Amino acid sequence: SAARNAATSDSKYWIVCDGDIDPEWVEGLNSVLDDNKILTLPNGERITLGDNVNFIFETHDLSYVSPATISRVGMLHINE
Repeated sequence: SAARNAATSDSKYWIVCDGDIDPEWVEGLNSVLDDNKILTLPNGERITLGDNVNFIFETHDLSYVSPATISRVGMLHINE
């Protein structure tokens, strides 16, 4: 998988999530977005990601995102 490749590589990786943010799956990313950088897959497998892996979330709405997730990311608002 892409996450396993990123975990074992020195190359820079950008994981882009474009669309509505569902609180069920984004809460699972909180451990990746904090200092631990550990991705836990639905099967229980844990993958430690390095500083070479970054996430970008592009969305129209943050209504369903928890404060825990918001506190782990930087935000840029572009008003059209």
